[in-house]
Amino acid sequence: MFYYIRFLKKLQCPQTLASVQILPYNICMDKTITYIVTGCTGYVGNVLTKKLLDEGCRVVGLARSRKKAQRIFGEHAPTLVYGDISDCNALDALFAGDGPFVVIHTIAKVTIGEGSRRELYNVTVEGTREVTARCITHHARLLHISSTEALGGIFDEDATYVPDPARCETDYARAKAEADRIVLDAVRERGLNASILLLASVLGPGDYSYSHMTQMMIEFIEGRLPASVKGGYNDFDIRDVADVLPAIVERAKAGESYIFANRPDEINDVLSVIAGMTGRRVPRTLPLWVAKLGAPFLLLAAKCNGTRPLYTNAALKALRARADFPLGKTQRTFGYAPRPLEETVRDHVRFLLDEGMAHLK
Repeated sequence: MFYYIRFLKKLQCPQTLASVQILPYNICMDKTITYIVTGCTGYVGNVLTKKLLDEGCRVVGLARSRKKAQRIFGEHAPTLVYGDISDCNALDALFAGDGPFVVIHTIAKVTIGEGSRRELYNVTVEGTREVTARCITHHARLLHISSTEALGGIFDEDATYVPDPARCETDYARAKAEADRIVLDAVRERGLNASILLLASVLGPGDYSYSHMTQMMIEFIEGRLPASVKGGYNDFDIRDVADVLPAIVERAKAGESYIFANRPDEINDVLSVIAGMTGRRVPRTLPLWVAKLGAPFLLLAAKCNGTRPLYTNAALKALRARADFPLGKTQRTFGYAPRPLEETVRDHVRFLLDEGMAHLK
């Protein structure tokens, strides 16, 4: 595999060594490998699955909904196994054949504090335990998709990532950290060939699962967003991970973790791009402390209405978190180069409109 990388001027974020532009190169992914993607119809899962299919790889995906799988993949679909992460028979069926296998484990219960803690633990932690056990049994390589929230505020890319749920502020972050610990323990104690990909806030086309960011964007596009919040995180384009997926498969090392992010941004940065596309005005912006006071009432109202809240205390904790992630290791190893936020937001909005998920009124 040959990479030709041109180093350009430094990005505006001081933590990166350089921006890199990937020039055309020949990717010869090993077609004898079977790629298993858990959660292949999820946001991250479907984008990575499509990349593998475009590369001509054999892909087996775990999905829960036939209807959703048909909508996303149409005729260009992976081999599909239907079931959830707790279905042992479905998990076993993913490993049909002799391999070798590369497993991309994307399934997790993404929550901002509005759902069941038991479900969060069962899906995110116990699901990872089951997948990890099967990777050991089948001598499979594992790429475990995690979240930067699991870092608990420690972003030293040169240090060994040691997951510590006690350091995390939210239930979701603690569950992700515990799942990461299961994977890394298996690397150390059982010789599992596994790497962890720590993703910041995902944006870009492909969100058929209506993430909270997509929910906010739809409400703004349709004129139903009453207020914004002073805060933000770090939004990056999932297509930028897909672009370097062949390099990840080839170069990610066992026991290593890699951060995929962009630059810190604020909610109003996203809304301003959408405003320029739609003519909407960015709504009034509330300080975080005001939003925090109102969050319990929004959660209660959502429960009564059978809807999902946009802001919760857990979400507000993430919005005030430091999100200036170091990207040098990921850039050097894979040639990762995040695209501008404005391009990502524009393409995300076009996706929502083209798919009929949002409607301009």
